[in-house]
Amino acid sequence: MSINVLNRKLLWGRAGNRCAYDGCDQTLTVDLGTEESEVLSMVGVVMGEEAHIRSARPDGPRHDPQYDSNKLDTYENLLLLCPTHHTLIDKNGGAGFSVETLQQMKLTHERRVTERLGQDGESRRELSERMAALLFVWDQKMPLETWERITSELNQPIPRLPDSQYTRLVEVGSWLLRMRWPDSFPRTVRAFRNLHHVFGDLLNHLQKCMVWEHDLWWMLRRRYKDIGWNPGAYKGLFAEFQTERFTLYVLAIEATKAINWVIAEAANEVDRFYRFDQGLVLMGDGDGVFKSFVVRLEYDSEEVGGDSPEPYPGIEEITGYLQVNIFTDAHFFEGYNLAAIAREIRQKETNA
Repeated sequence: MSINVLNRKLLWGRAGNRCAYDGCDQTLTVDLGTEESEVLSMVGVVMGEEAHIRSARPDGPRHDPQYDSNKLDTYENLLLLCPTHHTLIDKNGGAGFSVETLQQMKLTHERRVTERLGQDGESRRELSERMAALLFVWDQKMPLETWERITSELNQPIPRLPDSQYTRLVEVGSWLLRMRWPDSFPRTVRAFRNLHHVFGDLLNHLQKCMVWEHDLWWMLRRRYKDIGWNPGAYKGLFAEFQTERFTLYVLAIEATKAINWVIAEAANEVDRFYRFDQGLVLMGDGDGVFKSFVVRLEYDSEEVGGDSPEPYPGIEEITGYLQVNIFTDAHFFEGYNLAAIAREIRQKETNA
């Protein structure tokens, strides 16, 4: 296990970014294990250390074999210290500091921090922790680590999706639909509402256009394959397939942008180190045979800085924009920069 964003938020926020050792109170900075952190350390910035009250190692300081191993990297078992005092409490296998002593040290320090914050500061901290908890839940539900693979499947010449991933996307969509967001983080909430809109359209499109095949996969329907010799009907049904395919492609693009907007705004408003190590999600692209690549997609400042509450224009506008050209030339959007479609739609509406 490792210390996740929620436990880190609780530990640092309740410790006031200061060493909890009695009488120290040294201001600390998060050590991210990066070159930037090394430079800060070299110029004298004190890096905080997330010390374990009970060690995970059998030969480590204050190891307790009866303690739940799932809690070892949680807030309950962590103490924020400067490097000097971390070394001190772990000296001689931790013999000089019992679990009870460190727990009381932590409690006393956090009480002092709460007193300094005052009632308003404490309320803001509690709201921040609640929002961090929501982000943690979202991290667990949203397939962020497999998003590249999911989008790669959706962007194939014949889009497909494993049933397990299809089901997970449906669960995420239901969760987003149920959520009530706190007003204290308007930028993050705006990004989440935009994501909800994109995901709703993505799921509706999948449910409308995907069919169950091969016992494990959902595939984009191809009704042009189900007719006999009829050039006129074939042309219309193939254009229908191309519209549905490219609509799905654009929705994958917009969903990627929407996810990354949530990540960016959460880092701005809730926790500046949110997904600092993992970064943004990438979208898988290519035909899966001759070329496969990944792209980084984000909304630009013009898209999120305007008067519109959401940068995403909606599936009706996207499908309508695609149909105009596809029903004239079914291959019109092959090789087209579809990442710019939403911007083109807004510009068209502005000029209309």
